Amino acid sequence: FVLTNDKGRKVYGICLTILEEYEPHEKDQTERTAVLDDSTCSHEIEVSVSKEGTTYFLPKVLVLLSTWPYLTAFREYLAQLYRLATATNVMTAPIERFIVNLCSEIPAPPPGAYEVQVSILDSTIRFWAPPAKLPIAYVALPYRILFECLDVEHILDLFAALITEQKIVLVSSQHSILTICSEILCSLLFPMRWSHLYIPFLPKMLCPMLDAPVPYICGVVRENWGHAQEYLASDSIVVDLDHNKVTLGNDTPSIPPPPQKKWKKLSTSLQQSLAFVYERAHGHDLDSSMEKNRRSSGSRTPQQSYQTAMRETADGHQWREKLESWDHAFKLAYTPNSELMDAEDFVEISGYVGNGGQTQWDKVQEAFLRFFVAILK
Repeated sequence: FVLTNDKGRKVYGICLTILEEYEPHEKDQTERTAVLDDSTCSHEIEVSVSKEGTTYFLPKVLVLLSTWPYLTAFREYLAQLYRLATATNVMTAPIERFIVNLCSEIPAPPPGAYEVQVSILDSTIRFWAPPAKLPIAYVALPYRILFECLDVEHILDLFAALITEQKIVLVSSQHSILTICSEILCSLLFPMRWSHLYIPFLPKMLCPMLDAPVPYICGVVRENWGHAQEYLASDSIVVDLDHNKVTLGNDTPSIPPPPQKKWKKLSTSLQQSLAFVYERAHGHDLDSSMEKNRRSSGSRTPQQSYQTAMRETADGHQWREKLESWDHAFKLAYTPNSELMDAEDFVEISGYVGNGGQTQWDKVQEAFLRFFVAILK
């Protein structure tokens, strides 16, 4: 999640929820039930203790706050740290002591080609700061996630809504996707900055802010969406990240058309280089366009028709399986019959290449930057 103070400075938060064994005292062995109900929380926590000797677990949350936008690196650090504490016997200090070491004792990397590496178990976590005069905004987040959730057409629609300062609500069943996609969308505005209301993970108690009379970017987890709709402004734009849908409100103002020649150039650049990201994430083959041509011409053989039907059946299943894993701190192995087993393109790209190198996601940022330069020069 991201907190923003009154001066517009962001504080990034990373949470790891774990379950710890609950050991009741001897006087609590008699059967009883306690319900903790907090009006500021959307859930009730029920603890049942019986004399049957059943083992119980209670949730515990490790939270790391930082002004540095290393969300992916911090998430990996907390996950590996918990593995170190529970799966090995080499940790002699409390787990909180290691978090203090990362926050207070490990130096932040200086701007430029230097990096700070932290090795824990079989993972090497890198922290790198871009040069001070980097021509594009540095985002230590996997851009691939946004292009897997939304196709290029919807991303461009959302970009047009951002530059015209509309009210945007992101909805997803996965908590972590909301913050990641919000940060990536804001980075696409470079050299501009989003200076309006910004709450990428909106708590249930703050849902009335969706009726604010100012532009905003807010993220709502799906379990709170029913409650949030009661306060949703009629001129807001709702983006369903799970199902690739963009819905305009009844009173959403029409978005002025961008310069067609420059807009088409941006769209063509993204379609040629990144359209396959969404297609493969949702179970489509690279020859999906060829299949569409065969379907329109009616020249498919029975075997081709059967293969196309199988692809369409696996489409939603493959995406749901991938989507449901985002909030899992530990990358568990997929089942042997999973379509994701053979998807080499599902390897996460952190965006770091070091020493002035460039990734395809840098090129994405440059494409949006060139669009701004073209219309502002």
